[in-house]
Amino acid sequence: MRARLGAPAPDSSLPFVASVCAFGCAAAAIAVTAHSRLLFDHLWLSGALWGAAAALGYAAGWGLSRLLKLQRRALTPRLAVVALTLAFAAVWGVNSIASHVFMSAWSRYLSELGGPGQCLAGTPYGNDRASVVTWAIEGDDRMEVRPGGPVPKGTPKEYKYPTLKLKHAVNGGARPLAPADDASRDLLRSYGCR
Repeated sequence: MRARLGAPAPDSSLPFVASVCAFGCAAAAIAVTAHSRLLFDHLWLSGALWGAAAALGYAAGWGLSRLLKLQRRALTPRLAVVALTLAFAAVWGVNSIASHVFMSAWSRYLSELGGPGQCLAGTPYGNDRASVVTWAIEGDDRMEVRPGGPVPKGTPKEYKYPTLKLKHAVNGGARPLAPADDASRDLLRSYGCR
């Protein structure tokens, strides 16, 4: 039986490379939907995105394999390792980018306000001294940071640092943290923030 002109050989690497690309794109889509909380809030939409990513990955892998004339090459262990390594590296990179774009509320607090080099670092609201963080509940995007550390000398014993209240504090959120009330806005200004 003769093979058609342009058809892949029976032992071609074309289906394997296309399948690895499909798997890599689907895994990257899973990482992005998990970090953005879309996976937990809209499961059916996430599944549709995974399927679309897998289909696009398969089509891209098929086209790339045809472009590189891999349909004429037999699948070798070296080609398989290269394809799997590239897919792993791509998924790892997408996961790293997604975890930076869609940070948790505490990570965003550290990168925007309380971490090293930020305006609240070295204050009672810094990451090394803040004692309690109240996380947002479902449907509420507020976060309270309760300061820690000793009260400065010369202040009355009943003095307590006010609680810093922030909004837009959702895990996977992309909006910057902002003061939730006037007292928190004044507190941030007193430390030279925004």
